[in-house]
Amino acid sequence: MLDDPTLIDYLRMNKIDLKILNEKEILTVKEAAALLNCSVKSIYRYINYGQIKATNLGNRLTRIKRSDIDELFRVE
Repeated sequence: MLDDPTLIDYLRMNKIDLKILNEKEILTVKEAAALLNCSVKSIYRYINYGQIKATNLGNRLTRIKRSDIDELFRVE
């Protein structure tokens, strides 16, 4: 997923370094959207539906644990 040319172009346009994004444990909503190749609005929707766990630290300070994003793709 992280080798997709479209995603890499998106990350460059939004000045998100792919290496840093892979190493971070806590993500912003924008970083999570870049990682999942979806919109920020979709991330908030997933949070509201309970599909992604997030912590709201205040106005525009929602943070998501990288491990919770990785958990979405685990197959049991």
